[in-house]
Amino acid sequence: MKNVLLLSLLTTALRFSAHAQTAPDLTDSTANFVVLKNATIIDAVSDTGKKGSILIKDEKIETVDYNNTLTTPKGATTYDLEGKYIIPGLIDAHVHITHGTLKEAQAHLNTALKKGITGVRDMGGDGRMLTLLQKNMKIGEDIGPDVFFSTIIAGPEFFEQDPRPQQVAKGAIAGEVSWLRAITDESDLRQIVAEAKGIGATAIKVYLNVDKDLFKQVSDEAKNQGLKVWSHAVVPPTKAIDITNGGSDVMSHAGHLVQYEFVKGDIRGRHSFESREEVKAYRKKLSDKKWDENTKEVKELFTAMKNNNSILDATLFIYTFGLDPKVEDNVDSTSYHLGMQTVKTAYKYQVKIGAGSDEMISEDGTINLHKELELLTIAGLSNIDALRAATIINAEGLGEEKNMGTIEAQKLANLVILNSNPLENISNTQDIKYVFKRGKVIE
Repeated sequence: MKNVLLLSLLTTALRFSAHAQTAPDLTDSTANFVVLKNATIIDAVSDTGKKGSILIKDEKIETVDYNNTLTTPKGATTYDLEGKYIIPGLIDAHVHITHGTLKEAQAHLNTALKKGITGVRDMGGDGRMLTLLQKNMKIGEDIGPDVFFSTIIAGPEFFEQDPRPQQVAKGAIAGEVSWLRAITDESDLRQIVAEAKGIGATAIKVYLNVDKDLFKQVSDEAKNQGLKVWSHAVVPPTKAIDITNGGSDVMSHAGHLVQYEFVKGDIRGRHSFESREEVKAYRKKLSDKKWDENTKEVKELFTAMKNNNSILDATLFIYTFGLDPKVEDNVDSTSYHLGMQTVKTAYKYQVKIGAGSDEMISEDGTINLHKELELLTIAGLSNIDALRAATIINAEGLGEEKNMGTIEAQKLANLVILNSNPLENISNTQDIKYVFKRGKVIE
């Protein structure tokens, strides 16, 4: 009994100690305090929303109060949000923002922030521009989401045969610069990864023409140096099963992900064909392969992804282009349907699903991540898991889960205040009242 009592007293003391350590200093006259009160808080931790208030101190969440005990600091800016809903700031996990001018990128990011996007993951652009945007967005010199980006790693054939990398090399040689790097078995991977890290990249993105052994080597080196590993879900000649087992933290594109698992031996990339007709014939043969959640190859792949904690960046939105029969007749919707089936099955296997648009902004200014969330719910995700796909799951893919992705004390105050409940209708993520980025309301 004495030991039980001692344990009880020790537990109580620890609770009071923890409370004392986390109690906000409301007398700090140098701090900028903001109070968001009386809202339904959807914190992305629990499955439901709960009424409460949030105290922001400078750029971070100081307190989340569900007991109506929050003391408002003197001089705090207060928002009474009765009837409103607060969600974590959204993260678009798949954007390409530097294929135009710097001014265009700045304008697009500003628009995205006002539509609730507080973070983006750029999947391979002009590293010089991305480094600048990353810095400026963080310190507030530009107004937009926080920018995280990768360098592109691929075999020499990709840079020799594909014109797109040169579009973001601009004055340099694609394949020979730190943000666009060709690798072979003879490459100094330690130096290549160090140069990627040196320009501020969060990750390497392995794209094409990298076999499974080389993939594992460059993945291991990236992680040794503290970088994340992102990739396409399929990196010809390497299949998805070898990508996840090789250490990819985030695997992009659900479309034909499963279909390649049925190929015997190495798979062929887009530049290994002599004509577009040959490519179409190859992909049609792949697409015709039928499978379900009990198929051996499917079970092995998604079990491995779950066990390896590999996130599937589905990019369903990109497969909807041209599906409207009013726009284009005889549209091939194969990738869309395969993507939907893949996400539905991966979700059943408890693979983490991330939300990325692959085209952040349309010509009319539409921010496409909101449509991606709708598509994820059509594929079977619950509304709260669709929200998690664009918040905490994407934060994990960035390695930023301690700083963003949920509404919790000491995380960045990246928040979206909605007029209507996204747990009732996921489209309500577009019904925005306010956006807060690092504790500041965005006008």
